[in-house]
Amino acid sequence: MTRLLVLVAVAALAAAVAALTPPVVAAIGSAAAVVAIGLTFRRSSEVEASPPQPAPPEPDAPDAELPSWALPREWLDALPCGLLLLDGELLVTDANVAAARLLGRPRGELVGVSLIRATRDHNLVQVAREAPGVPREVDIGDGRVVLATVTQLAEPLLGASRVMALEDRTELQRAQRARSDLVANASHELRTPVTAALALAETLESGVADEERRRDFHRRLTAEVMRLSEIVEELLHLSRLESRTEEFAVEELDPRELLETAAARIEPLVKPGQSLAIECDTGTAVDGDRERVLEVLANLLDNALRVSPPAGVVTLAALGQVREVQFEVRDQGPGIISRDRSRVFERFYTGDEARSEGQNTGLGLAIARNIVTRLGGRIWVSDRTPGATLCFTLPAAAGEGGFTLPASAVVAGGGSTAAGAAVKGASEGAGAETLEG
Repeated sequence: MTRLLVLVAVAALAAAVAALTPPVVAAIGSAAAVVAIGLTFRRSSEVEASPPQPAPPEPDAPDAELPSWALPREWLDALPCGLLLLDGELLVTDANVAAARLLGRPRGELVGVSLIRATRDHNLVQVAREAPGVPREVDIGDGRVVLATVTQLAEPLLGASRVMALEDRTELQRAQRARSDLVANASHELRTPVTAALALAETLESGVADEERRRDFHRRLTAEVMRLSEIVEELLHLSRLESRTEEFAVEELDPRELLETAAARIEPLVKPGQSLAIECDTGTAVDGDRERVLEVLANLLDNALRVSPPAGVVTLAALGQVREVQFEVRDQGPGIISRDRSRVFERFYTGDEARSEGQNTGLGLAIARNIVTRLGGRIWVSDRTPGATLCFTLPAAAGEGGFTLPASAVVAGGGSTAAGAAVKGASEGAGAETLEG
């Protein structure tokens, strides 16, 4: 009964720590709770045992069996962070599943060897020797970053005198870099229209005698302010898409009607001599939010028209695939070089100068990627030449009618619901690069 009460109390304490502290501290607290339970049970066993008892085996006896309470394997493996139990000589006496997964090695290769052999990283050894109780970020190679914390145990357990906790910080580091890049890129993109607008405003304020020049300055000032507004609006739109705070009204859509509507809407931007062509070889309906899909097509068409030559043809196509429909926008411009194909859907990425003419915010393709991914599709740049071919897929309609996709939901490929019929097929061509969120 005493053991049960102790177990409940420690479990409650661990839950409180997990709720009120950061993840790494909570993980260390959980590990400490595991150790505390083991020690408590050991002492309880010693106190409650009925005399006389046989003498316990010597700690160093090779055939000595550990009692069941001293091997909290399930508890260690249930913890989300990696744990390495270390003795005074930094020999790994035990490790949990999370540590083996994080270090990319079988658990059997981690136990019974020195910390340097187990982790193959001298920085972790340095943390164990020099910084007990101080969390440190360590790059363990292959772009992986862990937060390592070493805690000294009050009493040895299973031959270990300290515990090293490893928290995977790789994704957090990537998110922080992405945020820093976004701030830097946004600042750079906003600086240009702000500087131009300020210069024009100062010129007008100082007075322009010629009426025609004054009207020209006014037009240019208005254009710069509109460009600034467009960048801000697209940033807000992209932020809402990435945070999934908007609902999508998913319904069955006709691919041909989508292509024709997109072409009609983009017609005012077609330059003299340019033309649009439509190809549709499928009658299969797709599941999607009509206005969002048209927004994707508009962004792809806008990019294609800007880089196409004066007599160029931009083609919109819809091709039937297995349980999905593939949409394509082909241009006759300079194409997209291989190293840029995996980056054209990044925020503010405009690629080489040949494809970045005009007032391009660099956000349209990032918005397109988020919409397509949210609808359960894929988007990529094909390797076909000449020109560039941008492709995306939408799941074939399952015939269940329209529905609303909640703000936080993403259509999953391969499902049985109306919008979940998309499957992850191979991208067209061996060199095609698929981008998924």
